[in-house]
Amino acid sequence: MKIYFKLNTTLPPFIPLPRFIVAGEYSVNAKLLYGLLLSRTQLSQRSGWADENGSVYVIYPIRQMADDMNRSERTVKNALNELENAGLLLRVRQGWNQANRIFLQIPDRVQVSSRPEGNICPMDVQDSSPCMGQKLPASNTDTEYKEHSKTERVESTRRRYGEFQNVFLSGEECTQLETAYPGKAAEYIERLSRYMASNDRHYANHYATIKKWLDEDSKGRSAKNYTYDDNEGECL
Repeated sequence: MKIYFKLNTTLPPFIPLPRFIVAGEYSVNAKLLYGLLLSRTQLSQRSGWADENGSVYVIYPIRQMADDMNRSERTVKNALNELENAGLLLRVRQGWNQANRIFLQIPDRVQVSSRPEGNICPMDVQDSSPCMGQKLPASNTDTEYKEHSKTERVESTRRRYGEFQNVFLSGEECTQLETAYPGKAAEYIERLSRYMASNDRHYANHYATIKKWLDEDSKGRSAKNYTYDDNEGECL
């Protein structure tokens, strides 16, 4: 059944697409990707993800870009190269097997203004007022989007652990792990860090994942034969 817009109809979730992108001589894929990156940049602003110079960055794996755009990874890479060559983004490497930091850029000819604090469009609700600041779901369903945005907000408030600094835990969670599993918590933090880095896997709750592995091994499951095939809690 078709739904027509009424005077009080709220817009569905959408991506912000600047007019200079729409009017520019860029490929359709490059335009779509810029909109997705701009949406992610808005989330990074809210989460406080900025470098030492105050420049906001995005962490957005290519595989996830491809899923969100319904395109191949090669197509995504071509679009990234097109945007970078046009001076619309900068990629900064973060080390082996880690996603790049992406800094979105705006051409000098485009006029931008700072929006007053408190006048930001709600990002996670369906009944929000329509504005270009509304956040786009990172996937095809609202549930997946909410889980993803929740994960990013949690990661921004926790400390990084592990060899690859990709395990996020609060101080209380670390204390609970050390108390419940003395002498083992640090080992499993490192296991999770290495596993995620080597397999490009992401989990919604690192504390729950480590606790689950420790519980299973303590019940007789050999750590030597642990394959980490369980995808429970994984954010693909």
